Amino acid sequence: MDIMSKEAAALPPRRIVPAHPADYQAVHNLRRVDDDRILAELDGLLAWTQDGTWPVARGVGEVLALHFPVIRPAVLQILRGADARWKHAFLGLVVDPVLRAQADADVLRELRRLAQHPTPAEQAEHVAERALALLDDLGL
Repeated sequence: MDIMSKEAAALPPRRIVPAHPADYQAVHNLRRVDDDRILAELDGLLAWTQDGTWPVARGVGEVLALHFPVIRPAVLQILRGADARWKHAFLGLVVDPVLRAQADADVLRELRRLAQHPTPAEQAEHVAERALALLDDLGL
């Protein structure tokens, strides 16, 4: 191990979960971590996808989408969950980039369900319209 590697190994891990809505440094750090680190901080990262108006939300969503295979269970849990407001933001922040990169049968099935058979809460939060628009954009 060379001197630079020893120094890098001695540094504490950089913060990847934003501390506030404009914490772009955390998003910058997030872009450089592996799947294991994403999984270790997944709950905190997903919390930043609950509101698409937060400045860091788009960056967090983009990075999470890149790690889709390992966060797939969480994606499906959110899409099947009861929080319609979160789903609305999540469709644009995470699901859209995931489906543009790769098709996933379960995610597509949930997206179609949201578009065709939304719950009253999902209707109130306009999740059905967002899901339908995403399906149209993807040509599905």
